[in-house]
Amino acid sequence: MSQNTKKILIAEDDPFLVKIMANRLREEGFEVETANDGDEAMQKVKGCSYALLMLDLIMPNKNGFEVLQQMKEDHCNIPVLVFTNLSQEEDKEEVMSLGAKGYYVKSDIAIDELVEVIKENTKEKTEA
Repeated sequence: MSQNTKKILIAEDDPFLVKIMANRLREEGFEVETANDGDEAMQKVKGCSYALLMLDLIMPNKNGFEVLQQMKEDHCNIPVLVFTNLSQEEDKEEVMSLGAKGYYVKSDIAIDELVEVIKENTKEKTEA
């Protein structure tokens, strides 16, 4: 991996969506790893070596809320963007209070727009 490659973890249990997101992000020069559930996501973030975590909230084993809570307890400061089908304001407030940097409803954001958000959030990490 080159010094300039930004590594992103996508924690999402929908294989079709993972494939679309991962392929698009790789086209943009990102290194992408995936996790199919919350337990796998937590195993992968233990080293805190990602520029960004794209996190679904509804996943098997450990949901996104639990992942965020565990990351907060473990002092893992990887920026997290939540990408979910949940659109209730209470869910957004909860994930933001747990440290998420952004909250996006899957049906409300186009993949190109999402890529731009990811670029902005990883730029801060590398320039800081």
